Amino acid sequence: MEWNLENIKNLRAEMKLSQAAFGERLGVTRNYIYYLERGERKPNKTLMLLLDCIERERKRERKVKHGKGNL
Repeated sequence: MEWNLENIKNLRAEMKLSQAAFGERLGVTRNYIYYLERGERKPNKTLMLLLDCIERERKRERKVKHGKGNL
């Protein structure tokens, strides 16, 4: 996925986290999340990998929640 300001903001909203809580989870400051969501900064490679991991985990959780993937 391309991690642009909209995708980052949408992921945080889906997780129902404040900018501070989301930043803490990713190991960055609330200000950095603020700048990412305004498009003033772009995530570095490490942050993009973390966002990819979180997104994959959320997709896995949704499949399990809806009964898909269970044997």
